[in-house]
Amino acid sequence: MRRKVYAAVIAATLAVGMMGTSVMAETTASGETTFEYKTGGVGPIEPVDPGTEETSVNNWMVYFPKLVTLTDSNVETADTFTKGTDVTFTVKQKQPGTDGDEIKSDNIPSGITVEANVPNEEGNFPLTGSAGSATMQLGTFTTPHTVVTQTNNELGILTDGAGATQSGKAKISDNSGVVDGTTYSTNVIFTFTNPADESTV
Repeated sequence: MRRKVYAAVIAATLAVGMMGTSVMAETTASGETTFEYKTGGVGPIEPVDPGTEETSVNNWMVYFPKLVTLTDSNVETADTFTKGTDVTFTVKQKQPGTDGDEIKSDNIPSGITVEANVPNEEGNFPLTGSAGSATMQLGTFTTPHTVVTQTNNELGILTDGAGATQSGKAKISDNSGVVDGTTYSTNVIFTFTNPADESTV
């Protein structure tokens, strides 16, 4: 609803300017909008009631890299990830409890499932540039890392304790079509699910 009102205000302002009317230009109004910036993490938007930080099942936030750089040293045509680079995920409490932001089993009793939007069954993500092309693959949390595919698109599950930080892998699976000096990229959407409260972000 706000977008429609805002668009109407803009249209009205433009119309006044086009008609050459200056009377309305002297009238000003103001409104307040709250912007929230969370660095590097996503999680439920529901608030956490004070005093329930250690038990609330919506008191979690997953932090993950917003940019992963791959180089020629990460090229590996086999379905292994010995040359892959880490893609690390960490789950913490979004509202710190009595002992900081360490995630508790009550917050995520079934863990946080991490999935990727894989475009095909081979697990190849097309990387595009101004010329030529390349492909990338993602690997699971488990070692040895296996290729994440459209059918099996789960990287793994984040848990409390030692399992709160885990890493998948990313590698170049095919660079035969690249043109020297070109940068190739793609966007991967990760989904995080807490089965305890059926929330997905």
